[in-house]
Amino acid sequence: MSSQLTGLFDDERVIVLATALDDAAVERLSPREAAATTRMREKRLREYATGRALAREGLARFFGLRDFDLLNAEDRSPIWPERVAGSLSHCDTRAWIALVERSWGTVGIDGEHRAELKRDLWRHTMLPEEIAALDALDETIRGRHALALFSAKEALYKAQYPRSGQFMGFHALHVALDEDRLICTFQQDVGPFERGFVARGRWRVTDEGELLTAVWIEGP
Repeated sequence: MSSQLTGLFDDERVIVLATALDDAAVERLSPREAAATTRMREKRLREYATGRALAREGLARFFGLRDFDLLNAEDRSPIWPERVAGSLSHCDTRAWIALVERSWGTVGIDGEHRAELKRDLWRHTMLPEEIAALDALDETIRGRHALALFSAKEALYKAQYPRSGQFMGFHALHVALDEDRLICTFQQDVGPFERGFVARGRWRVTDEGELLTAVWIEGP
């Protein structure tokens, strides 16, 4: 059974649902959704199916769109209904979706189920100034904050891609953490977003130990 999360987005019109991974969701895939899973391993299939079941529930409950097949485009991005901006994430424990009317803007959500981001991954995903900020923290929280930065970049990518249609590398974005807030600053032009553009978001650690980030970009 899914639960509705609050407080991840500043605007309460953004709906966030979460649910534990469910083996039974595989049987609830539509024929078209199932056709995309033929080469998936069991773990990936369970994550995919749970996310699709959650999306179907959210679209029916909050937008009146029933039995919608959430398929992927050739670039692997989900094809949401025309009037809906959505984002989907899953890890080895849970799936999440964020949904809002497309006229409001676009959203990105990311969930991670690990304690930290290992140090040997930092230089591949972070700018020198981000690493310097992490090194200034107490060592007991550095790894978790590094994971929050990584996750925020994943969430931001999902929020910007529907509007830019462009790949955006980790180093094209600077993320600053402020308690439960995220400040995401573009370091280069990406589609309609000019260098210096700022998107905002939030992050939290759930009671189950998962780390969640959410980023939004308002506007059509």
